[in-house]
Amino acid sequence: NGRDYFFLSSGINAEYGQEYLVKRIQELASGSCLGCFRWESGGKHKNSPWNKELPTDSQIVVQSIATYLDSHLPRNPMFPEGRTFTTQYFVQTPSKVDNKKREYAFYQSSIHPPHFKLLVGDEVWEVSKGRNNLFHSLLLFLYYLREHQHGMLGPVNLGPTGLNMLWIIS
Repeated sequence: NGRDYFFLSSGINAEYGQEYLVKRIQELASGSCLGCFRWESGGKHKNSPWNKELPTDSQIVVQSIATYLDSHLPRNPMFPEGRTFTTQYFVQTPSKVDNKKREYAFYQSSIHPPHFKLLVGDEVWEVSKGRNNLFHSLLLFLYYLREHQHGMLGPVNLGPTGLNMLWIIS
């Protein structure tokens, strides 16, 4: 819906607008296993090859997940935009990392090429670079939540009685 598109596009350069995002999400969703996923680039736009003005497929996937989690976490009065996950648990470069404000976070340290890490207290948990970095980082994030936060992301259970996302790492 329009609210979800607004949240999804707010983390992505919206210059190319809804048209590119919708088309690319449809392409990524077709087939199986994100077969056309290009971690450091994306698809064509109006018959032109992908360029760095467009979001990478990694950026589209992570923003889709962030939008999903934003829609399931209760609103926090400290974050009136209604984007609790994005503002509390997701840090994107060039934002400065302030570990004193958060116990843990999913961290995008580089846009081109995309690179993701996990912040835990004063530590940065590095994940191998490349095509699978986003997915390995997400798995590590879920593992951390299961093992150190009792399967909770803030007040939301990620286990079978909640969003049921932890089965991915069982």
